[in-house]
Amino acid sequence: MVNNRGEDMIFEIISSIVVLIAVFLMIILIIRKKLSIYSIKIQASERDLDALLGKKLSLLGDIYAIYKEKDAKEFQFLCHIDEESEDKFKLNVILNKAYQELKNYLDERPSYVPSDEEKTLLDDLFQCDIECTAIKNYYNDVIVKYNKYISRFPNNIISKFMNLEKKEMYNDPKEEEFEILKEKN
Repeated sequence: MVNNRGEDMIFEIISSIVVLIAVFLMIILIIRKKLSIYSIKIQASERDLDALLGKKLSLLGDIYAIYKEKDAKEFQFLCHIDEESEDKFKLNVILNKAYQELKNYLDERPSYVPSDEEKTLLDDLFQCDIECTAIKNYYNDVIVKYNKYISRFPNNIISKFMNLEKKEMYNDPKEEEFEILKEKN
């Protein structure tokens, strides 16, 4: 009788260990599945954004070429778009600055009438900027969720084993200025 009781205890302990290992493996699989979903979303938005930034660079380049022929002195501010950057965050800032300067220039000259080609390019650039903003917002939303996810327990342990790190977000200059002002107050 004592022998059966000892065997029953050993069986219960082994069964408990097996159940704990199974639960642990299920948790790991769930975390990995969620991380793979985030990875797919991030990669897709990065790919779309890279294409849109390339399109925006091309459109600004075409507009710069047209304006450079008309009056090189007036359109010097667009010359920094030639600095194609490997860093997508830096390229985004450069393109946004060039686009904003172009908009400011055109706003300061309400009597200026662009040619049909310029209108088409400007319309395409405007649409591209809207699409870039939408993709950046989506990307940032996913990155916020991803960064929070890999920071929580037990996800942070799995993330460390997988060498996952927090990812950088696209920052809108207006948001950065707001954050700076918020920190000062």
